[in-house]
Amino acid sequence: GKSSAAAKRAAVQARMDAEAEREDEAPAGPPAGVGIIFREGQQGNGTVLVVKAFAPGGPADSSGQIEVGDFLVTVDGKKVTTTQAATAMILGARGSLITMAFERAGAKFTVAMRRGLAATLK
Repeated sequence: GKSSAAAKRAAVQARMDAEAEREDEAPAGPPAGVGIIFREGQQGNGTVLVVKAFAPGGPADSSGQIEVGDFLVTVDGKKVTTTQAATAMILGARGSLITMAFERAGAKFTVAMRRGLAATLK
């Protein structure tokens, strides 16, 4: 009869809608960072994170604004004092925005980057 054809059409439509929704979701993938390797150092009576090295071509390297020896002050406005905390806060969705504050020779500066994407050439 007519009702089974309508039911079949509705089922097919529902399945297509479900598949379309799945395609809209961004692939999770591994978390992305900015390509900085830190080491813990001492400053006064506290621990500071010092930029030790860069992943070549990574967001931090491509920014051209960060140098080996800079101190990491904050990640997205939150103070960081251990490499473990820094890693947890820096890793995030590929292409998402991150703002990091550094200190060099007593002067603070902020660098905004996108995780896991090399900066575009100017």
